[in-house]
Parts: sequence; structure tokens; C-alpha cells
Amino acid sequence: MPKPPVIVLDACVLYPAAQRDLFMWLAAGGVVRAHWTDQIHKEWMRNVERNYGISRDVLERVRTLMDRAAGDALITGYRRYERWFPKTDAKDRHVAAAAFAARKHSGAARAIIVTWNLKDFDRKELAAVGLIAETPDVFACRLLEKSPEEVAAAFFRMRDNLRNPPKTNKECVEALAGQGMKAFSRRIGELIGKSKS
Repeated sequence: MPKPPVIVLDACVLYPAAQRDLFMWLAAGGVVRAHWTDQIHKEWMRNVERNYGISRDVLERVRTLMDRAAGDALITGYRRYERWFPKTDAKDRHVAAAAFAARKHSGAARAIIVTWNLKDFDRKELAAVGLIAETPDVFACRLLEKSPEEVAAAFFRMRDNLRNPPKTNKECVEALAGQGMKAFSRRIGELIGKSKS
């Protein structure tokens, strides 16, 4: 398997449960080196609490499990890099700064911001410091093409962890498609089949 890409998951990717689960299992399986910040955590948790009424205690437990499962995922000391991204939307400069800090800390040649908000990031600013931004759908499709067995294994672990209620392959694929990951859902569905296995 190729060296895992260094990624920063924006709050809009962590907000939907199926997407968050998939990326956590990709990180737990070593397929990606996933990162985020306290600010990213606060944003997705606040929105889930407001929109779904899930208690803060439950969300804090999820946050703790995420931080534990992904090892060095939590990025700190990134604020000083925000000034490097004046053309990036002000509310997303912290994400670009965190991605740069993650890239620098890991020694990787580049890092990827996984986000649905591509328009908020200035591509030239990102490229100048070894960053790119991709949607979860595009990124996951590229990952599936490079590491199909590892991505499929993460998908199965995600499915197997859903017990209340349990879900089939088809239901998991449909959940991801419903959250915008349409191309990935189609491709993973073709790879694994949509049986109840």
C-alpha cells in the first residue's frame, strides 16, 4: 500500500455520521493520516447538537474516541500560519493553517484538505505551501483506485460497527451517497456488491 496521505478533515465532512465513520475507519486502518483541530471539532459538534438534538455528552464521547483512534490527529499551534492565506475565506483560514501544520509536522510533500467548501479556499495559496483541497467524493474515489482492498476493509469495519440498528452494505452505500459521496458510493458498491454480507 502507498504511504498514507496526510489529510485535514473539515467540519462539513465530520458533521454527517456516515462520512465521519468512513474516514475514522480509514484512519484507524492506516489508509490515511487524518487530522483536525479543536475548532473543527467544536464546529461539527455544535451543528450536530443544534440540528439533531444529540446531547453534548454523547458528542464529547465521540470526539474522545476520534482523538484516541487517530493517534496524532489533533493539530495545535497552527494559528500563526493563518496569515499565509489572505485570499482564503476568513472562516476557513484556520483549516488551511492546520493543513500546513499537519504537512510540516509529518514531513509530507503535501497535505489534502478534505472539504465540501472548495470555493472557500484559494487554490494558488494552497499550492504555494504544498496543499490541495478536494471534496470527500473525489478524494475517496482516488483513494479507492490506489488502495481498493484497504478502503473496502475500512468500509466493512464501518458497517460491522453499526449495531443499533445494524446496516447492510447497500444501506451503508446509500447513506454515503445521500451525504454527497455519489461517485464513491457507486464505485465501492461495484467493488463489494450490495449484498447483506
